[in-house]
Amino acid sequence: MIRRLFLIACLCCLPACGGELEVAPPGTFSVVIDGQTRVILAQLQGEGLTPSSTGFHRNFIGIYVPEVFLPYEPFVLGLATESPIPTVLFLDAPWVRRYAASNWLSPLASTGIYDAAGLVPAVAQAFSLPRASPGGGMSLELMGVPNAIKGNILFYRQDLLEAHGKEPPRTWEELIAVCQHILPREKSLKYGFIFHTTNFINDFYPIFWGFGGKTHDERGNFILLQPDMLAKAEAALTAVVGMQGTIAPPPAALGRLAAPVSLREAFLRGEALFMINWNTRLHDLRLMLADPQWQGRAAFRRPDQIGVAPIPSQSGRPRKYSNIGSFGWAVNRFAVTLPGVKAQAAHFLQWVTSDDVQVLRAETAGEIPASESALAKVQNPDVRRVYAQIFAAPTVVLQPRPHSRRLNEILERHLQNAIFGRQTPAQAIQAAATELKTYADSD
Repeated sequence: MIRRLFLIACLCCLPACGGELEVAPPGTFSVVIDGQTRVILAQLQGEGLTPSSTGFHRNFIGIYVPEVFLPYEPFVLGLATESPIPTVLFLDAPWVRRYAASNWLSPLASTGIYDAAGLVPAVAQAFSLPRASPGGGMSLELMGVPNAIKGNILFYRQDLLEAHGKEPPRTWEELIAVCQHILPREKSLKYGFIFHTTNFINDFYPIFWGFGGKTHDERGNFILLQPDMLAKAEAALTAVVGMQGTIAPPPAALGRLAAPVSLREAFLRGEALFMINWNTRLHDLRLMLADPQWQGRAAFRRPDQIGVAPIPSQSGRPRKYSNIGSFGWAVNRFAVTLPGVKAQAAHFLQWVTSDDVQVLRAETAGEIPASESALAKVQNPDVRRVYAQIFAAPTVVLQPRPHSRRLNEILERHLQNAIFGRQTPAQAIQAAATELKTYADSD
């Protein structure tokens, strides 16, 4: 832990390039640069949009953070000590909510930094937090600006479902029935359904929500330990484990699906009928199909042979859920107290989240814009199809996983015990509940 804290402390002081560390002068604008932001800024530069050309000039500093350290959240130390550096951070939705709850981030709409009106309401809500309003009461305040809508969805072999006269499943019972019909007739298929074995919790949450489960109520109170919620968690986990060995990979086969890219490779090889994955994987699968090394190895040839649908829910529950995996730009509350920095932050957010940028990312990377006006300009058929069929559907709810890292780590550990056959679903949920009682006491 000491070594981690030392590394994090060093990271918070890393300059963008080599050389001696200098104390940033007042008014300096700094932004965290990791793998994702480097791609975005490089793409902007390719369009002739550099910090210098957009008005930042010499007071723009990029703070490079190696991607290997991101799981340790290297921004925490700087924010916790009220450092004005960095000015802007690129965070996923749960991090935005966690840091905002710690009062480290600046509100955006009420301060005039960013107008939330143009965002798709569902994704704007995922980046918002209840805050006291001037007239009394509580209202949602935007705390981060997403570039795109990213969520997990159900991929399926549309060519095979059409060949057998089957519709995309709406419930887990329907998915199992489709698998039981098609698997014996398509000998090339190894599995009916595959899911992530690392970070399984990201796939589990929309399944749990689809069984009526919640970890917190509308006021933010932790309710997972209530008997009915634990029963819903057990039912959702039982549904997944119950498919293993018949429709889903058995525990002994999960290891080969643990490596990065292995899930989509298995789907492309034609090993699975259904797969849960992020919506951006449709773009990745399109690129893989065009790659010469997949010629003759892929089980299908065209992207339109891949179907997309919402993740099924429990029978009798029409609502479907997707776990928001979007990242968004957030502003350090302690930075915008310096003269002119708030205006610079507003200018930067307008630059990196403009319609032109979001449309560019949609056409070149398959990302679904978070801006309603940008969505209207997109031509990419994959983007338009996923948005229309899933994220814009009235029965689909987009929401982020709980923002507590401790809660997610505890649940992940016990869920892994169940899918790897070390415990029954009932034992895993009970063990998680026992450990989570200490979390509830400190929540």
